[in-house]
Amino acid sequence: MALARIAARAATGTGVGIAAWGQGFRVTGPTGRTELVADLGALWAAVDRLGRSAPDPLDEAFLRRMDGP
Repeated sequence: MALARIAARAATGTGVGIAAWGQGFRVTGPTGRTELVADLGALWAAVDRLGRSAPDPLDEAFLRRMDGP
């Protein structure tokens, strides 16, 4: 669950919601389309497919968000 919360924080601004689901994650896009994924690699691929935009790991706002609580 903690990993799902961190991933959801990283995906802020993409329009995608991320929640823990069994041993994996439930990824829900802004249109309501949902995918169930098993690992982090599949998670980020689903964020790219379902989201409005991909997170930019070099963006300063992204880095500040990830440093926060």
